[in-house]
Amino acid sequence: MNKIRNRNEISRCRKWKAGRGAFTLIELLVVIAIIAILAAMLLPALAKAKQKAQAISCMNNLKQLTLGWLMYNGDNSGKLPPNGEEQEQPTSLTDPNILPGGKYVQWCPGVVNTTTLALLVAQTNFVEDGLIYPSVNTMNVYKCPADQKTTKFGSLLFPHVRSYSMNCWLSPFPGKDAHAIFGGSQARIFYKDSDIVSPGPSMTFVLIDENANSIDDGYFADSPGLPGQWINVPSTRHGNASALSFADGHAEIKGWKDNLLISQNVANFTITGGPKFTSDPSSGDNAWLEQRESSVLP
Repeated sequence: MNKIRNRNEISRCRKWKAGRGAFTLIELLVVIAIIAILAAMLLPALAKAKQKAQAISCMNNLKQLTLGWLMYNGDNSGKLPPNGEEQEQPTSLTDPNILPGGKYVQWCPGVVNTTTLALLVAQTNFVEDGLIYPSVNTMNVYKCPADQKTTKFGSLLFPHVRSYSMNCWLSPFPGKDAHAIFGGSQARIFYKDSDIVSPGPSMTFVLIDENANSIDDGYFADSPGLPGQWINVPSTRHGNASALSFADGHAEIKGWKDNLLISQNVANFTITGGPKFTSDPSSGDNAWLEQRESSVLP
């Protein structure tokens, strides 16, 4: 009896499978179309989530670097680490000027857009020779996670090791402030933390995420004495925004509206004494940053 029942069940199962058949072409196309629609809906959200995560990571990098800057100041009776522009950068890995006791020891030596092979290879070493590196002790915090810029040498590609530059009014070498190099009205130069009284620590930026086509040395050139003019320009890697850190230790994300910044249309860095870029006055971006770097002397 059981054998007859089992044979009947097997027979019914075979009939069901035979009648069921496979998916039709139309059914497969409908499934594929649904998957495509879902992907189209999800991908922008995923891209925005990734962009936001990178912006937060970039901001945290700047906070860590600024903490290292503050620690250096505290260990040196309030003196700020020097900030060198292009003429104070190393010419080789063993350049004595950037080694302990050298005349151009600074917060972060090196030029990231160099096309000299020996200097490209030495980029990491130069960062590690910087005065605040011992306080952070990692290369990761010097680079924005969204910075994909590389320099090509023959068939070799060298990624930028640094995305950030320092406010040029913070301890430039004597005679190398933005007024001396680019002209315009003189502004306050800060050599000690106690000097930062105008515009004040919470309103004076220390480090900024710089445009990948603008960045070279660690000196972010801009000046309240040259209103309406960009010299170096901020990045817009984070949805037309970039991160900045301030002398009181906080960091923030700043959105930009200036068409020059949004288009990233800065093909070449402004070489010392070179061209300036007219800002979009309706955006207020250049004025906003100038108010947070220094103040014009009366």
